[in-house]
Amino acid sequence: MARERDPKLRAKKIQQARRAHGALRCEVCDFDFARAYGDLGDGYIEVHHITPLHVAGAAETSLDGLACLCANCHRMCHRNRPGESWRAPAALRELMQTAGQVGSG
Repeated sequence: MARERDPKLRAKKIQQARRAHGALRCEVCDFDFARAYGDLGDGYIEVHHITPLHVAGAAETSLDGLACLCANCHRMCHRNRPGESWRAPAALRELMQTAGQVGSG
């Protein structure tokens, strides 16, 4: 059985993030498209399944199962290396902190 991405769930996740933070920022690196691109970037963010659909199976996705990410962090979550098939946003943030690229808060 194939699972489809739900645009309504995506919209709800974006709405939840705006309510919680006032702005749409990447949950890994804190990038804010509106701050960087002004009106062009306002409202833009990518929504990522924390557990890939092929791993989650038939389970229904909740808002907690989604993360708001910038395009770079989204690609890095999906990037394959030998012995790895994907990484969660929290693992990517930890990797960036280890590399000295983001703060701890």
